[in-house]
Amino acid sequence: MDNKHKISLLRKTMRDRKIDAFLQGTSDPHQSEYPPAHWSGRVWLTGFTGSAGTAIVTQRHAGLWTDSRYYLQAEQELKGTAFVLHKLVVQTQAEYVDWLCKTLPTGSVVGCDFWCYSMAQIGYFKKTLEAAGLKLANCGDLLEGIWQDRAPLPITPVYEHEVKYAGKTRAEKLNEVRKSMKKLSADWFLVSALDEVAWVLNLRGSDVPCNPVFVAYLAIGPKESILFTKTSKIPESIRKSLAKNNIVIRAYERISGFAETLRKKKVWIDPSTLNAQLSIMLSESSLLSAPSCIMQQKAVKNSTEMKHLRRAMEKDAIAIMNTLMWLEDQHANGQFPTEFELSEKLIQCRSRSRSYVNESFNAIVGYNANGAIIHYRPEKRSSSKIRPSGILLLDSGGQYLDGTTDITRTIRLGRIKPQIKKQYTAVLMGHIALARCIFPQGTKGIQFDILARQFLWNLGLNYSHGTGHGVGFFMNVHEPPQGFVTAFNQRGSTEYTVGMLTSNEPGYYEEGSHGIRIENLVLSVPHCEGPDGQFLAFETMTLFPIDTSLIEYNMMDRTSVEWLNNYHREVYARLQKYCNTQQKKWLKERCKSI
Repeated sequence: MDNKHKISLLRKTMRDRKIDAFLQGTSDPHQSEYPPAHWSGRVWLTGFTGSAGTAIVTQRHAGLWTDSRYYLQAEQELKGTAFVLHKLVVQTQAEYVDWLCKTLPTGSVVGCDFWCYSMAQIGYFKKTLEAAGLKLANCGDLLEGIWQDRAPLPITPVYEHEVKYAGKTRAEKLNEVRKSMKKLSADWFLVSALDEVAWVLNLRGSDVPCNPVFVAYLAIGPKESILFTKTSKIPESIRKSLAKNNIVIRAYERISGFAETLRKKKVWIDPSTLNAQLSIMLSESSLLSAPSCIMQQKAVKNSTEMKHLRRAMEKDAIAIMNTLMWLEDQHANGQFPTEFELSEKLIQCRSRSRSYVNESFNAIVGYNANGAIIHYRPEKRSSSKIRPSGILLLDSGGQYLDGTTDITRTIRLGRIKPQIKKQYTAVLMGHIALARCIFPQGTKGIQFDILARQFLWNLGLNYSHGTGHGVGFFMNVHEPPQGFVTAFNQRGSTEYTVGMLTSNEPGYYEEGSHGIRIENLVLSVPHCEGPDGQFLAFETMTLFPIDTSLIEYNMMDRTSVEWLNNYHREVYARLQKYCNTQQKKWLKERCKSI
């Protein structure tokens, strides 16, 4: 079924249901960044595969709103379709709602599926639309009758994440949650974010590509907990183990009926993750609306997780080294692998580790101009051949039982344009400035961001994405709440404490030419005790050489040179024990002091 036919069928359904505009977002009933295929309706309808975007269909217009990370990708994927690209000015703002208010006549009805929008989102939609004389309708999933080849809900089994990796038992984690519930005087805590359900129960799944989660809700009571999921997904051994912690299994669909029974209870919900459909099943007067304590607990890595993370970084570095050595051998033999083939080779090298599970996201392998597409994903049939000239942007990560990785390197392959060195060095200087930062505990994410941008700004350059995001432990590679950003959103307003793992990834992108990004993961650790409290620093966890052949040396100051040389000394010291003679030679050359 082509794109125009899908829109035609949708518009007929809208007319039948008296809906003037229909919103189709990216998320699922759990507000997942990457939903299971069953809920990938926006991709099916529009053809745009980016992880952030909202489609709106009226009788006269079909539009796709996305932010600057996806402009180039959206332009390519929407070409030839009926959808018009609308570029969001501010990544976190629902500017499409303003468009509806300006475009639709008074009295028009805007419909969306309340299951797939959060309570907070629907509250904002309702207030804004009604102020403009429009109505918001809970019209359900309008794609249900026209999406014929829709994927069913996944049935892959759930498995244990052992305590030797997790560092805490599920009983310990649930006890911590119940202490927080007691402070709020909550009878129940209704958990809907998939990563929070998996983390607090020390369980993992494979319902979402690259994210080790499974589709479920969790209701935590004062003594008993109820896990709502497809019951066949839970092996008998895990069922018995959960029962020891007073956790019972119920069918996924029974969450609606259970929510109805809580109308007279005090129920803690996180309005940013609980879907609006469940929220209206609960009594508004009984809701205790507050950020999830599990989100915060999960963000602070314990000592066991920290220990395993350091090991995971070592094995990940060896996999990347083997991949790049393979690429060099291919070039030496006159062979030019495609970007897709390099991504496949990377998976092959990572999978040699016994604790490897899968990639933490689809690798971004952008050769020359493709590197300027911030979230570029090489396809088998269309990806470019990588030749020994220009630069390669390689952004990838692995999911291991003992940690999640996310690393970007920009690699020189041959001749480059002169200005690339200046741009690269400005990115590197910003990366180092952030990595070296010492700061008081409680510093917010928004306060760090300028450190990474300052050297690019000196050149009149900038980048349109955030500088860093939280990272899970054998969990989602994009993990709230913290991050380095320019906006006072959740990431920007979160205070940094010991144990938070965050990406440090400034970059620069020149459309039609190249992309530059340097990314390591940093862990906030104690530094010293000052007269006004504790100061923290960042421990750089990622271990892999940073390409020095792209540096404009006269731009580097002494402290930045010292940091880079010290970093490379550590990289070589930590990795050389895993290397054979040839690998040691390769590594030593790339870790030599400048």
